[in-house]
Amino acid sequence: MEAKPLVPAAQYVRMSTEDQQYSIANQEAAIQKYATTRGYVVISTYADAGKSGIEIKHRKGLRRLLSDVMSGHAQYKAILVYDVSRWGRFQDVDEAVHYEFLCKSAGIPVLYCGEQFDNDGSLASSMMKALKRTMAAEYSRELGTKVSAGQRRVAALGFRVVGAAGFGLRRMIVSSDGRRRLLLKDGERKAITTDRTTLVLGPKKEVACVRTIFELANLRKTPREIAKELNVNHRQASPERRWDRASVYRILTNEKYAGCNTYGKTTQELCSRSRVVERHLWITNPEAFVPVVSRDLFDRVQRLIKKRGAHPERTDAYFIQGMKRVLAREGKLTKRILERKFTFSHTYYKRFGSVMGAYELAGFLPPSRTVKLIDTQRQVKFLRADLYTRLKQLFSDRIRFISLPGQQFRQIVEIDGHFRVAIYLCRAVNNTSAGEPGWLLRVRPLEKDFPALICTVDQSFSKLLNFYLVSPLADTLKYRVLRENQPGLSGGSKLGKLDDFCDVAREVAASQSESVRYTSVDDILIAGDTGMIVLDKKEIMLGPVGSAIFSMLALNAGQAVSRDRLGQVSQTLLDPHNLNAHISKLRVKLGMEGKRIQTIPGEGYMYVSPEKAPDGSSTLVSQWHI
Repeated sequence: MEAKPLVPAAQYVRMSTEDQQYSIANQEAAIQKYATTRGYVVISTYADAGKSGIEIKHRKGLRRLLSDVMSGHAQYKAILVYDVSRWGRFQDVDEAVHYEFLCKSAGIPVLYCGEQFDNDGSLASSMMKALKRTMAAEYSRELGTKVSAGQRRVAALGFRVVGAAGFGLRRMIVSSDGRRRLLLKDGERKAITTDRTTLVLGPKKEVACVRTIFELANLRKTPREIAKELNVNHRQASPERRWDRASVYRILTNEKYAGCNTYGKTTQELCSRSRVVERHLWITNPEAFVPVVSRDLFDRVQRLIKKRGAHPERTDAYFIQGMKRVLAREGKLTKRILERKFTFSHTYYKRFGSVMGAYELAGFLPPSRTVKLIDTQRQVKFLRADLYTRLKQLFSDRIRFISLPGQQFRQIVEIDGHFRVAIYLCRAVNNTSAGEPGWLLRVRPLEKDFPALICTVDQSFSKLLNFYLVSPLADTLKYRVLRENQPGLSGGSKLGKLDDFCDVAREVAASQSESVRYTSVDDILIAGDTGMIVLDKKEIMLGPVGSAIFSMLALNAGQAVSRDRLGQVSQTLLDPHNLNAHISKLRVKLGMEGKRIQTIPGEGYMYVSPEKAPDGSSTLVSQWHI
């Protein structure tokens, strides 16, 4: 009798933590036994080692399996998995059903080798799978609750649960009977489950430095002043790292230096987004460690910090009096003068309705030319907003508006997701040299490489006259007067009506050799003209500063970029505290992919590729235009 040919199959194996060193081997052995008895041969293996089954985004093995199955290029006819929980402990059991259905619809069923039922679609097997999936999800929830409760109990006893020791302190392993064992170095972890970790005083120089920081703070010196003094006296945290405002502030506000163990400031349940916990819910043990500074000194410093940071609400009268004082000294008021002399941000004008309203309350009447300019800007702003609204109504399914870096009020339009067009509102110019009507065009540097929609405005700034679509203005002077019978306008396409905008814009864009430039770094596309990246087919707006930081890090992948170099991206980043805030915000926007941005102590930050090439080659970076 001729033997039946073996059916090719793939196996998927997963373990939750690296501690389960034999888990995958055991799964493979069970799968192999199942395959032998059922007439399968394993030809492909997909593995997720040390990956939680709660969500799919970190499970590259399962994602690769689903991609291969859906592509239609898979060479196997079945997928072998040890049991339902190895497929996943998804909190929404319908998610597990969905992924299995994708495989089944592609003609490749999922078979569970360690379960007591056959996955044959029968009523009994469907009920058992639903029950098993619910049990797997509930197991994760219960385990998370138990682990959290255990960590809170250990923290309440005064032991360290998570986190680095910090400057001036070191981690010490303590046995179950209270005996000290040894000091842990950075990156080391305790090997015995029953042991605990506590904090002890570090090197004498570091302890003395921490005490100096608190003493200077008690003398009402700010963190920035303390950092400067420490650096001048060559008391750096390390040879490669200088003190800054943020690092000093972190020490001054951390209760561990007063001997208090604190746990539970934030919480993150089952890979959900981290959230801040109210202070009264924190776990604290005020006498857990040997204090570096006394509790009285620590509390005095906290009161000084709180007092310094408490800014009273500024009333309208306060700002009006301030503007009057500036007016008396300077003889006039302008945005620049107020920002420099009174720290009067542009947003404060909203308190008084408008710029003119604020000036009027301060008793300042700007020159007629300034009044006319402000009124003109307001009218042009209304015309621009009306134009955007008309375009959205006409082409709601074809266009979207994008703000370029540093442009607060202006936007460009993207058509069909492929090409972009700049929009210019050109005001009328009197007494041109040719004696003909003309319109002033001011080319924006960031928009000069896009085709442009030129909108001419009437003398009274009450309506838009005509619309022209012209080629990119890259070679045009910054300021130029356009006329009907000259190449600036006659070389473009005049729109009979705004309804023709998208079709004519497509024709103009098609005549250009290139459009938007993208840079590819690993699986991320970085748009060269906007503060946007594309990750997993999702567009993420990082903003001008965030995009500039990410681009610098990504294009120097694998190399540490110094804080000073990143500070050159924007003047605001020269303050280390601002840079830390931007990096933190950038990581939040990237989600779990934010882990690619790693902090290099004493150096700066570094972009790390999610996967290294098999030959150890560097990150793939390429550029192209679309």
